[in-house]
Amino acid sequence: MTHALNLTIPIKQDVETLAKLGALKSIFAERVQPLIADALRRSKIVHFARVLVIDDKYIQVITEYEGPHLEYTEFFRDALTPIFAQIFALADGAPDAGDPNAFFLYAKDHNIKSLGQSTDGSTTFTGEPAGWLFSAYDGLTVKDLQAQLPPAA
Repeated sequence: MTHALNLTIPIKQDVETLAKLGALKSIFAERVQPLIADALRRSKIVHFARVLVIDDKYIQVITEYEGPHLEYTEFFRDALTPIFAQIFALADGAPDAGDPNAFFLYAKDHNIKSLGQSTDGSTTFTGEPAGWLFSAYDGLTVKDLQAQLPPAA
């Protein structure tokens, strides 16, 4: 079953934090994006992923993934601890990215539910029905989809 993560983190608005945000933006494409892409490929459970900054007030990590929420958050916390440490440094009250339980709770508390209601049984981190997430793939997993593709050249 595919789940949506809409991790939405308010960015502190002081000069030092906004400078850190600017630094992250300046290195993202060359230094951060490849690390995230590598972890996403290794996971074999993420359909799509992106990181957005909205008006320098919010940073979002948005993904569509399969499987249990705890396993998902722990895989990426472990694989990308230094990157999440940079993202969490932009927010008030964010946990140490190295703390598995605090990381999961923070992701749960900052995962914004989309409008509507799941039509496939997907749930939020707390077990309630998730918001609506359209899938054109009728529940196919990443592994199912990759198995149908020709081998990469």
